Amino acid sequence: MPPSSYQLLPLSSSPADKAPSSSGHVRTFTSLISRTRRRFILVLLIFAISFILLLSIGMSSGDDWRGGTAAYDFELPEGSWTCTDDGLSDAAKSTEYNKRSRQCVVENLCVDRKGAFIRSNGFHRQNMPEVNLMSADQPSDFFWQPRLKRYFGRSIRAHYVNETLFVHSLYSPYHFSHWLYNGMTPLYSTVKRFGGTKNSWLLRATRYHSDIDHQGTWEMDHFFQTGKELVLNKAEISTPFQSLPPSDAPICFRRAVIGLGSQCALSYCENNIPTEVYQTFREEVADYYWRTPETWQKHLTNAQYAIDNGMEHQDHGHKKRWLPEKEHKGVAVAPISKRKDAAEHVTNTQLRCLQTARYYNFERAGPNHGLEQGELRSRFGQLKPDEADPEADYENLVASGDSNTQGGKRQLVVGILQREESRRLVNVDDLIDGLVKAGFRVKWMSFDHGCGFAETAYLFRDINVLISPHGNAIGASIFMPSQDPVPTIISVDNSRHWEGWFKFTATVLGQRFVHTICGPHEFLDEAQKEICGPQYRDLDTANWLLNVVGLVLGVPDAMVKSDKEIQEKGLSRGKVLNGYRKYVKSHPEAQRLAQEELEIMIGPNPPFELMQKYGDQSWLFQDEYWKVATRYIDVGRTVKFILGLQADKDLETLSTTSPQQAYMDYVRKGKACGFQGCADILTRNVANMSTSAFGKHSVDDTSRWGQPTRESESLHQGFTPEVLNMLWKID
Repeated sequence: MPPSSYQLLPLSSSPADKAPSSSGHVRTFTSLISRTRRRFILVLLIFAISFILLLSIGMSSGDDWRGGTAAYDFELPEGSWTCTDDGLSDAAKSTEYNKRSRQCVVENLCVDRKGAFIRSNGFHRQNMPEVNLMSADQPSDFFWQPRLKRYFGRSIRAHYVNETLFVHSLYSPYHFSHWLYNGMTPLYSTVKRFGGTKNSWLLRATRYHSDIDHQGTWEMDHFFQTGKELVLNKAEISTPFQSLPPSDAPICFRRAVIGLGSQCALSYCENNIPTEVYQTFREEVADYYWRTPETWQKHLTNAQYAIDNGMEHQDHGHKKRWLPEKEHKGVAVAPISKRKDAAEHVTNTQLRCLQTARYYNFERAGPNHGLEQGELRSRFGQLKPDEADPEADYENLVASGDSNTQGGKRQLVVGILQREESRRLVNVDDLIDGLVKAGFRVKWMSFDHGCGFAETAYLFRDINVLISPHGNAIGASIFMPSQDPVPTIISVDNSRHWEGWFKFTATVLGQRFVHTICGPHEFLDEAQKEICGPQYRDLDTANWLLNVVGLVLGVPDAMVKSDKEIQEKGLSRGKVLNGYRKYVKSHPEAQRLAQEELEIMIGPNPPFELMQKYGDQSWLFQDEYWKVATRYIDVGRTVKFILGLQADKDLETLSTTSPQQAYMDYVRKGKACGFQGCADILTRNVANMSTSAFGKHSVDDTSRWGQPTRESESLHQGFTPEVLNMLWKID
């Protein structure tokens, strides 16, 4: 329509004139939607920007990154790698042994808060093979590889460290012996093999079963003095050694070694760690903490300062959690007054095992067999305390005419490790008395109130014979001296429960290991039955354990519902147990039956009828009761046995053989491992040339790591099935 035809509408019109057209409705609705959408988008944008700002502030604030490096632009080459199986065929690479034990060396690996990556400049590049980060049982294997990250520019912005990064994982890091033998020593062995230094870094690439709350760790300053251990979750920061990767940019390393090679003393690992590596491990720890008395005193001063200022929290004996609160000379400190466990922290610290240790006969062995108040001053903080405390100055006044004593010279150091709750040694005072009357130097220890890594190693540094109920702390035997004499471990067990885990570790360390069994059945003779028999009726432990496992005794046979019935009918086990409890509580005859059944349950012989009656919970009760039950030791036989070890020491002194050769001689005599199950362990860890920990190149020549030394063949001569099946006993 031409412009001249437009008409102006009047200012006032009829109602019909005021009605909007349908097109007007559409325009108004469309305009409303557009305004609402714009507002929504604006609000969403503001929220997103605020979230990003808060996130960046949160990531950059605090003390999550403590690596002491700064990001800058540099040219990072493409990642490259070589692996230990590069020369093998595809069939050999796919074997279980190779998949579990493969290790790879990567040039130019970077880490950000998502994990590790290597740079790639193309789209179709193949990644490196997966590597197992664990040295543990097969179900715990964790196969890992870095991700490929593509960059097309010449440079990237990152932190750079001209060092080696070791990528690993931990198996039960809150458990001292698992941390040591499945984690720390495989890692230490890998560091030694691939030329790591005290400036190397670590990356803990995964957690064990996501058990963040228990991800404590032990001190590692003695091995890694300037580097850090990168972790990917803030909850895993347990000491100043751990750190998250930097938040502003990745951190890149000149080289990274990935995997631990599936190497440990246990049969589930594919490879063994050479014995020489364990010895070097012990020597480095000793040299770092008590190279001189002044070095040890400095450590104690620093540890006490940390305790006074609440810098660390001791949990389950060794583990310490680091709770940052403020800074003191670059180290985070949490004032003890602000801690929830302040009262407990006063008594449970890493130094408690030193403060509570008791010494007997260390200054002299005399008629009174007195308890020394502390360690002899000349031995304090010494690398080899007996050298600082010459035997010529030692007075042994024990009567040499007694057949159970040896007079005149200084005797072995016997360490007694007491457990104050489960597996407590009930006649420990009698044992101490018997040993000191025989002239032995005795060191009583307990870790139940706290003991740090350094303190544990220090207490064990001069122990020749260790007596302990089976348990976690036996793993500290790695710090016992390797010679003068060959060390011996006596595990105090019972005939209903004993474990051989530490036979594996003892045999690779070159230590003699034997169980002492004192009841509740299969006694050596009537005299031992009279001594040991009554000691295993532990009603307090039994009643506590009944509640723990959910077992109610005293229920008539007709009332007991089988495990199968409970499962098939979908019954609540808790309601069933509550019904049992109400019945027993209201029926005196049921209470009497419960007492009778408990006596049978904790009797010397397996109660098969009751276990059939009550099902799974009764089997669980049996397993746990005999595992945690108090221990009793036949003092007379044990003292006589250790007198024999003293005679062995005297024969070793006349010999010029190495510690490894001396231990091999005991294996040939059938005096290295005892009770049961030794033949297979000795075959793997000692006798078999391919799997043995002995006579292998390691820190002496890393280019021939794991290959037999020139002396290896003569070292392994004389091992036959008959020899390896001989058992060593305390009788």
